Amino acid sequence: MSPDFESSMNALFARMIAAATILFTADAVADDGTLSNVSSFNRLFVGLPVFGPGVPRGAVISGIDATAGTVTLSGTVSAGGTVVAFTTGFLTTGRRVKHWQQVAEQPALFLRRTGTLDEYDGDLPIVTVDGEIWIYSRAGEDPDAAPDVALSNLDRLARDSLEPDDDMRCTLGGLCYWCRIEGRSDYSPGDQSGQGISRIPVRITLRV
Repeated sequence: MSPDFESSMNALFARMIAAATILFTADAVADDGTLSNVSSFNRLFVGLPVFGPGVPRGAVISGIDATAGTVTLSGTVSAGGTVVAFTTGFLTTGRRVKHWQQVAEQPALFLRRTGTLDEYDGDLPIVTVDGEIWIYSRAGEDPDAAPDVALSNLDRLARDSLEPDDDMRCTLGGLCYWCRIEGRSDYSPGDQSGQGISRIPVRITLRV
């Protein structure tokens, strides 16, 4: 029976998007960019896009003050309210990697398959799919920010998606034997150009 590559790749892609989807509530005031009484700061970080009622497209977190219970956005909201539901995530995602100059809305996440390794354990065939996670961030456009911080936080979201779902390994819900990040990751934070880029190697071992 031939291995089902796409089920595993699609499951991995869905898990990475879910890892960046963080739900929280806060109070908002129209024409103001500060959210107050934020319900949780867990996994929130500067540069992470926020979506919700009245939040302009492309708005990201520009400041966090856990002591004051506030999150400041890069734009102002057009609608106010109390205990308003907000969520986070990537602005662009896809299974087809685009050049960063073609991706207007960042941070962006892409996943692609780059190869397959066939091995044998006796008569047992073992197939490993090689892939790449690409992340784009324009945090380097802020002259007062360390751009690699944003890439590190976005990298963490991708790694969080591969937490073990059995006793030892990430199996993508039983679709594979082991899905993991393996090998050298390449980073270009964007200190000079403003464009940050991460390329993270991922491997999915299937037992056929």
